[in-house]
Amino acid sequence: MTSLADLQNAYNATLAGIAPVTSSGQANDAFEVYVLTLAVRAARGEGAAITFESCSGITNPSPLKFRTSPGRIYAPAHDYTHAVLSFPQGLTYEAHIGVYIEGLAGVLHECDIAVIEASEAQFCRRTHVHPKKADVLLTAECKFYTGKLGIALGREFLGTTAELGTEGRFMLSNSDGRSVDRVLAHHKRKRHFRLTPLDPDSETQVLAQFREVFRNAIARGCSHLRNCVYILSFGYKTWIAECSPMTSGHA
Repeated sequence: MTSLADLQNAYNATLAGIAPVTSSGQANDAFEVYVLTLAVRAARGEGAAITFESCSGITNPSPLKFRTSPGRIYAPAHDYTHAVLSFPQGLTYEAHIGVYIEGLAGVLHECDIAVIEASEAQFCRRTHVHPKKADVLLTAECKFYTGKLGIALGREFLGTTAELGTEGRFMLSNSDGRSVDRVLAHHKRKRHFRLTPLDPDSETQVLAQFREVFRNAIARGCSHLRNCVYILSFGYKTWIAECSPMTSGHA
């Protein structure tokens, strides 16, 4: 059984040299920080530079303080920390714990882990709105359980992905649940059970899935930039500064 100490040792190994992490002393919260560091490792593996930032804009604050309950990305009360993932291709994302994302018809959904386009995250903090699902590259529902996963969790995840989409949406757990796995497999949802830092193979599988999400985003972003440069050059225009690899969901 994965312990709180196992999870803390795992995420501290990734965050060593940056800053200590404020701990709630709860294994479920530590599991979310652990999964966040897997996203950080995956992004770094695809070439991203990693920094951390507080809600107020402090770079690499100490200690790192992550949410332990769902909240608004723009709430300044505790100055929570998020990771900043900066790719050399010009794409930048923020990785958050426990923020609300706006789905279809304006319905809010809590995401344990959310990787959001940095421009969207900054816009949301500035204007006090929630991120739109179109600007959220990756989400992970993190379930740390001592027993088997119930089928209700699978149905809940299906409902969430119906609202937020299925691409880049993951359900991760340290535990197992045959019925949940069968239901999510039938609906072709991404999931990984029995995830633990004590099993390098399980980590490798999740890292590979996360890296694929980042790789696809880079490919789409670079393709968009090439198209812009071609069109602008063909028209003898000089609007390159107005061209960006992604467009925000806020028109």
